[in-house]
Amino acid sequence: MNKKSGIYIHFPFCNVKCGYCDFYSIVNRKESIPDFIKSIVKEIGLYFNSNNSNNLKFDTIFLGGGTPSLIEPHYIEKIFKALSNHIDFSIIKEITIEANPGETSKDYLNGYKEIGINRVSFGFQSLDDKLLKFLDRLHSAKQCIVAFEEARKAGFENINTDMIFNIPGQSLDILSENLKSVIKLQPDHISSYSLTVEKGTMLYNNVSKGKVVMPDEELDYNMYEMTSSIMSNNKYSQYEASNYAKINKECLHNLHYWDLDPYIAFGPSAHGYDGKKRWWNHRSLGLYLSILKKNKLPIKNTEILSSKNKFNEIIMNGLRTSKGINIEKLNRITTLINLEKKIKKWPQLVMEDKYLKLKDNDFMLLDEITADLFIV
Repeated sequence: MNKKSGIYIHFPFCNVKCGYCDFYSIVNRKESIPDFIKSIVKEIGLYFNSNNSNNLKFDTIFLGGGTPSLIEPHYIEKIFKALSNHIDFSIIKEITIEANPGETSKDYLNGYKEIGINRVSFGFQSLDDKLLKFLDRLHSAKQCIVAFEEARKAGFENINTDMIFNIPGQSLDILSENLKSVIKLQPDHISSYSLTVEKGTMLYNNVSKGKVVMPDEELDYNMYEMTSSIMSNNKYSQYEASNYAKINKECLHNLHYWDLDPYIAFGPSAHGYDGKKRWWNHRSLGLYLSILKKNKLPIKNTEILSSKNKFNEIIMNGLRTSKGINIEKLNRITTLINLEKKIKKWPQLVMEDKYLKLKDNDFMLLDEITADLFIV
């Protein structure tokens, strides 16, 4: 039986390193792009020639970063041609490219559409210029609007906008105004994330030194509640803890992650999962390029998922979705845990049509509940 699967490709190039971002990215290395594209093409060939993927039915491709929209369309077309030697493009439903407002030209957007990309994910983050400056974003609120309108003119009928709340200096009023301005654009999908302080980032250093004070938990909670309410009132369905979509506009690629479907990944720092094992590539462009020059895959490490790990990942990812967790899927993995006893402890959990889910999309205790359900 063919398993629904996705493909992720990581483009590490950025014009600036945002202080809150812990994804692998590099600045001032655009001269490396041609070599990088050749290496991605080589990695694709090496992977498919050494792995049997006949049981995987690829229906999504996600171009993430970094800033993949800095890459010229003809380079991305080369990657698609390399993939087409191994996968059936006729059954691909969704190809997403992440893009930054103000850094994505009209010509590039037209070019992306021409080569088959059908979904754009814009990193708005905020529509308040002061907050954008705090986040080290290069674009302005006005450039967000312009980029969105240009994407629509290029023919994109599936556009996501990423937004962030819990930003120092952000009030409920600012957030409310920003969300309503975004909704006026009528994007097909909106992601809204709480700003988290990740170790190793500039934000982490500034918070540790007392230079930046994060909002308190109550404000964070209130912002989340308000976001969910505004989305619901404007007919955006919350299908995952941080994601809202119009009808049939859910991100199909991300659903692969949350359903623990297989996905393969290319590029420095990229993580893949084939249904049995995880692997991740070296988090260094230099190492990535040099290993591929030796005709070897740039894999740093692999991990075989135990039944316990699979169980915990299904709990962690499945409860993030409004659909919830297929109990039969859990029972196929392990019977080591008396789930019924634990479920009774949490009134927020309900069972509907063999799916365990959070009642009324009440995601605020998500971390606490998932931790309690884990096998340790």
